[in-house]
Amino acid sequence: MHSRMNRATVGLIALAATLALTTTAYAQESRGPRARGTATTNKRQASPNTRTLGFMLGVHTIGVGGITLGGGAFEEPFQTTFGMGAGFMLGYGFNRTFSSYVSLDVAKQNASSAEGTTGSFGLGHMEIGARANLPVSGPQWRNTVPYVSASFGRRRVGARAVDDEGDQADLAFWGNMLGLGAGLEHFFSPTLSFDGGVQLGFGKFDHIKVDQREENLQGVTGSTSMRLRLGMTWRP
Repeated sequence: MHSRMNRATVGLIALAATLALTTTAYAQESRGPRARGTATTNKRQASPNTRTLGFMLGVHTIGVGGITLGGGAFEEPFQTTFGMGAGFMLGYGFNRTFSSYVSLDVAKQNASSAEGTTGSFGLGHMEIGARANLPVSGPQWRNTVPYVSASFGRRRVGARAVDDEGDQADLAFWGNMLGLGAGLEHFFSPTLSFDGGVQLGFGKFDHIKVDQREENLQGVTGSTSMRLRLGMTWRP
């Protein structure tokens, strides 16, 4: 009698242990992917610099200060005034620090010269560059990444211009440029951020096109353009 009771007790204990192990294994298997996904999300949120990896697409508005063209063939300076515009950027983050990008933006500016040429001009910047994120620490930088940038590209300013006699012509100036910039990227989510900064462009507008006639301009002075940029960046 006692032997049968002991065997029954052992059997019940073994069955309970088997059911407990089976339930635990199933629960771990069911929660495993979710736990891993949560851990990955928490890691990305805890380390915002990892969000700068991979492809990025940005759109932005710009405010561009006026430029001055002079020297050489310019008997009098040719000047534009402050104007607003828009642009886009496509880039790729290689690691937490370095990324490359290409960008294009255009701003509308009014222009005039002492010789009587006027018009509503478009000032465009097309460039390819590199960005370096700055190493900072502290809770205030948890979701914010400061950076500096350098680029090479071309600037062009052009319009359907009118001279003091009322004659019209397609007028454009352009030249190569070097760019330097700095900014801040603030993340609202692992994939979306606010991006704002300032960029300076250095170079000469040493080419001119009037209607279909093009020529190089000799002896022109350098011209600096400054762009203030505000926009959004998305990383898939």
